Amino acid sequence: MWYNSVMLLARYLSFQLVGPFLFGLSFFSGVLLLDKFFDIVDLLINRGVSLAMSVRVFLLFFPSVLSLSIPMSLLLACLLVFGRLSEDHELTALRASGLSFAQILWPPLAWAVCLFAFLIPFNATWSPRSVSAFRGLYHEIAKQDPLVKIEPGQFTPLRDVRIYARRVDRVRDTLSDVWVYRRINGRSQRVYARTGVARTDGGAFTLNLSEGQIERFSPDRPQDVVHIRFKQYTLQVPLGEPVDPRSRSWRELTSRELSEEILRRRRENGPAGEVLAEYHLRIAVAFAPLALALLGISLGITMERGGRGVGFGAATGVLFGYYLLLTLGLSLADREAMPAFPALWMANAVTLLAGGILYYRRVLR
Repeated sequence: MWYNSVMLLARYLSFQLVGPFLFGLSFFSGVLLLDKFFDIVDLLINRGVSLAMSVRVFLLFFPSVLSLSIPMSLLLACLLVFGRLSEDHELTALRASGLSFAQILWPPLAWAVCLFAFLIPFNATWSPRSVSAFRGLYHEIAKQDPLVKIEPGQFTPLRDVRIYARRVDRVRDTLSDVWVYRRINGRSQRVYARTGVARTDGGAFTLNLSEGQIERFSPDRPQDVVHIRFKQYTLQVPLGEPVDPRSRSWRELTSRELSEEILRRRRENGPAGEVLAEYHLRIAVAFAPLALALLGISLGITMERGGRGVGFGAATGVLFGYYLLLTLGLSLADREAMPAFPALWMANAVTLLAGGILYYRRVLR
């Protein structure tokens, strides 16, 4: 009889959590994908990329936001469900029937454990591979349209080159008022040209510049500047994937590859702050459902009035504080101002502490 009651309650609470969780997953993922969605629409409408290719770009980028939207969604679900249970006095009725808080709260915490178990391999392997595949596909698109990455009035990184153009004509593949920054043999090079024509040829981005000048200087001796004027100048940048994994972004490396990079840097006595930060960030974000679920349950039980509007507002405030602490920890770990382990786990520690205090004051006292 006791077992049947607990399992019936587990099914009931799980059913209650599914709706808010899926709503939160759709909402938060949509917000995080909004900027990329407009980029994909631009690829489809303005740059002639096929619908199938645009959908592939979207699907490859989508996993990168799940690491953040899943913990957000569980927090929202716990806040809304337990806020309603508290407001409708269902928690009081459950306690009066002889069930303990441990028996009542284990279903959402079991959800949190399952999501934690899912996010560990997801953040370590699946998401980095998706990001890497996304970058590879974007290179394929760039081979078809040489100006696909270049936006007017913005600096665009392309391998070891930074390109700026005041105007971009995608029909003629031309640029106006072009600035190009790069480093060659330890020297900085700055190129200005009135016009440029872009094309892709043999897996390389080629920019034919006209009517401009080149300045080369060394950071050690900035007074020694080489100044060259030209009528025609050709710049080539390979578009293939980098051979050296160290030239890839940290988000593209699996956790195993990050571990190897950390060991390599330690052997060479090099700085490893940014690599350690990325490694611990993935584990800390995977643990986030557990910390946020505890706080969401405790906060939901505490808020006996207000309904969904107050619950959604509380979730927004909690998430703002959590990711603010996470961003602060990431910045401190990147600059090696603080070791990566405590820096990246600071947000989880504060969230668990706040959830534990609320739970103690509302439930255990």
